[in-house]
Amino acid sequence: MIAVHALPNAVAPIVTVVALNLAYLIVGVVLVEVVFVYPGLGQLLVDSVAKRDITFVQAACLIFAATYILLNLAADILGILSNSRLLHPR
Repeated sequence: MIAVHALPNAVAPIVTVVALNLAYLIVGVVLVEVVFVYPGLGQLLVDSVAKRDITFVQAACLIFAATYILLNLAADILGILSNSRLLHPR
């Protein structure tokens, strides 16, 4: 009985928090790769900054920004779809 009434109202904040944490995790990979010397996009970004390869720095920043924006967009869409009050205009 509680799941029927509480779950539709609780899904949107849960999805938003999970998506934001996932976005921070993906964008925060730069720090982890630099500290632990893992090869990856974050380490390549730091090496490109050191070599002043502007083109690759812009591309990597674009990838990180697009990932962050798409995850936020997905969280907003799932939050709207999970709440039936938001689907219909007043």
